[in-house]
Amino acid sequence: MKSKGLGDDIEKYITKPLGIKKVVDTVAKAVDKDCGCSGRKSVLNTWFPKKGNLLQAEFDFLQMFFDTYNGSSLKSEAERDMIYQIYNKVNKTNEQPTNCPSCLNNIVESLRSELKNYV
Repeated sequence: MKSKGLGDDIEKYITKPLGIKKVVDTVAKAVDKDCGCSGRKSVLNTWFPKKGNLLQAEFDFLQMFFDTYNGSSLKSEAERDMIYQIYNKVNKTNEQPTNCPSCLNNIVESLRSELKNYV
């Protein structure tokens, strides 16, 4: 699984290899309490994401978009704006929405490639 951010990296490179995760999980199970690790991991991933990582809502939007996209036109300006917003976040750019079909196609194909990293 691709790392979403710092929380995933801490788990992958520190807590799992050092056996900390296994000990914490065992103790949490023994006392029948949630250790809170997944919550902390999620917060750290949100605060310190990897470049280009998608939030769940963005991922869901792109999946729905590509399921229905006909390859030539968008349903609305709101859909176009969302595509640009996600593209800018993923690529750390500030592209502005235009009516240029070639520009839009490049952005859509870039997001299609990004989405493949998650599936």
